[in-house]
Amino acid sequence: MRTPEGNKGSLALYLTALAVLALATAVVCSVTLQRGADIAREDTDRYLTELSRQTAFKMDQRVSFNLELLGLLGRELAIDGPSEDSRAASVAAYVDNGPFEWIGTVDAAGMLRVDGREVRDVSGFGAVARALAGETAVSEGLVAVLDEREGALYAAPASDDPAIGAVVGWVPPERMQLLMDTDTSDGVGFSHVVAENGDFILKSSNGNAVLEGESFFAALAADATFEEGSLAELQRSMEAGESGHVRFSVNGQAREMTFAPLGRGGWYLMSIVPPDAYVGALSAYTAFSVGGVAAVACAAFAAFGGLLLWTSARKNREIKRMAYVDPVTEGHTAARFDQLLARRMGEGRPFTFLSLDIKDFKLVNDFFGKDKGDLTLKYLHRLVVEELAGGEFAARVSSDVFNVVLDDADPARATAWIDRIATRLNAYNHMGDTPYLLALSCGAYLVDDAPLDIVTVRDRANAARKEASASGLSLCSISFCNDADFERILRDKELENRMDDALAKGEFVAYLQPKVSLRDGRPVGAEALVRWISAERGLIPPNDFIPLFERNGFVVKIDLCVFEQACRLVRSWLDAGVDPLPLSVNLSPVHLRIPGFLDAFEQIRARYDVPARYLELELTERVAFENLELLGRVVDEIHELGFTCSMDDFGSGYSSLNVLKDIPVDVLKIDRTFFSSDDERARDVVASVVELAKKLDMGTVAEGIETIPQVEVLRAMRCDAVQGYVFSAPVPADEFERVFLKGEGAGR
Repeated sequence: MRTPEGNKGSLALYLTALAVLALATAVVCSVTLQRGADIAREDTDRYLTELSRQTAFKMDQRVSFNLELLGLLGRELAIDGPSEDSRAASVAAYVDNGPFEWIGTVDAAGMLRVDGREVRDVSGFGAVARALAGETAVSEGLVAVLDEREGALYAAPASDDPAIGAVVGWVPPERMQLLMDTDTSDGVGFSHVVAENGDFILKSSNGNAVLEGESFFAALAADATFEEGSLAELQRSMEAGESGHVRFSVNGQAREMTFAPLGRGGWYLMSIVPPDAYVGALSAYTAFSVGGVAAVACAAFAAFGGLLLWTSARKNREIKRMAYVDPVTEGHTAARFDQLLARRMGEGRPFTFLSLDIKDFKLVNDFFGKDKGDLTLKYLHRLVVEELAGGEFAARVSSDVFNVVLDDADPARATAWIDRIATRLNAYNHMGDTPYLLALSCGAYLVDDAPLDIVTVRDRANAARKEASASGLSLCSISFCNDADFERILRDKELENRMDDALAKGEFVAYLQPKVSLRDGRPVGAEALVRWISAERGLIPPNDFIPLFERNGFVVKIDLCVFEQACRLVRSWLDAGVDPLPLSVNLSPVHLRIPGFLDAFEQIRARYDVPARYLELELTERVAFENLELLGRVVDEIHELGFTCSMDDFGSGYSSLNVLKDIPVDVLKIDRTFFSSDDERARDVVASVVELAKKLDMGTVAEGIETIPQVEVLRAMRCDAVQGYVFSAPVPADEFERVFLKGEGAGR
């Protein structure tokens, strides 16, 4: 039951959490508001750009429409002929129904004639000159033609008649409707039309358009401060006919502007919006929304927090049970055991740490089912607890592994203790309908007053347990961690610390051991075997690091490293015009735990462009015992990639016939254990395996062969090839090339 002090602590924790939530909410709100403002500005830029594009399109359409009107009038005048009355009537109709204040004709000499006006020389206007040359055009700026008023001058070619070479029309600013509907963002945005030199063509009358003067560039230079881009960049872009975006401020008020060229006359549309005016309303709405959500969230948290306080007492008990009570044994969990162990180690008194498991417990689950397996674990835990004295404790820490602390450092007591457990455990099993024996493996570490951590103590006991498991005793075996075990652990740790750096420095080198044909005595391939040539320690034997790398998974990188060296070597032989020998590389069972692991091998092969037929992957028979179905799929995938596949260490396990029946490997490598003694039965087995392999269309290689008599026996059995010290130890690649490829020692 929770104490008053516990309730006060929970309340304080709750209030602290509420304060933290409020602070976090404030921070999130601030960030959200800022991000909202940024998004709004980004939307403003996109909106302004799109609006500018649409407005420019409309204005281009209007200019093109005006020019089309003049062109149409020109064609009519050419049809009307020399009749002044008919010409005047046509012009008057276009003036009455169009945007022009007046329309006139220009002869080939550039003289303008407008009904009721004096004849004027307009040959100096660029738009008129282009029209006389056969192009439609509009003036680059506002121009005064018949009087002092300025407006836009449009010109279009008329006919081949020298008297009417072009038709021109003049539109005053007040009649130009180019900026119709160009105000943006609820009236806060606006647009100007300026010439390429910056002179205003049309100036917006919007209240936010505060720049004064006849030149937009001059007004910017006098009153604007650029925040993004510059006036010089703006002018260069407009001279180049480019579109763009700038940001500036006028009298402290920010402005976003996009500029885009219009299709005629060198005019530019400048679309401007004060972003603060546009973003302000959105920011206010965002602030209100975020603030409301934050307030609701805080209120909801306060209400929910009260509910949590009310239910926490009941849940704490359940959580504690989940954390500290093992669901199978109903005893301590590993976490609870570590707490008790830390407390015990803090006392500084000697004790014995035991790590024990049931040998081949997986078979119990496989044959009797998981429920029976769990009952066995529960019963074993009960026996362990019953045999403990005061102050001693135990727990199931994983699967069938139990950790135990005995309150003294007496090896004799530990040995007698585990013997009693094994005896009682198997007495229980003999009483069942299906009696079976359960063998226990136990590792012990005697802890004195030396300052050690929990991990070190457990690792030493686990190492001893693995030694005991390999001893092969019947009902129980116990091994004590000694100095040699400890030294081995330290060596393994040192190698683990060095392995990544060694791989990066290229210290793992592939040595080659030839496979020699028993038919003609010539090499038919080689196995690439890894050697660690350490800069500090020299040559490190494979037995010192391969088992370690198998346990920690680093062997995956080693296999890929050796495979890449093999590919590189075959590539060099191909490039040199040498007929390559196939190279085989070991494939650790660890790879099979990685889905799609063969992709890495295929990528390396493809990188060196080596034909897959020169590469062989060797799998150990142990993989078949662990998962025959998976092995079959892997072999199929190896064949799909074009590699050859061999079964290494064949005959060392207990599933050889299953392998031959179900796994279509290309080569059987007969294990060296068959040749370790002069045993007639072993020779008969080898002969049978060779004969069976030939019937199954598999090659055979005998490995570990060391004597000539063994070679002769294998030749008589018609074994295909031999690999072993009788012909060569594993040698560096350059020596292998010299002896077995260049013929300096081949066939010896």
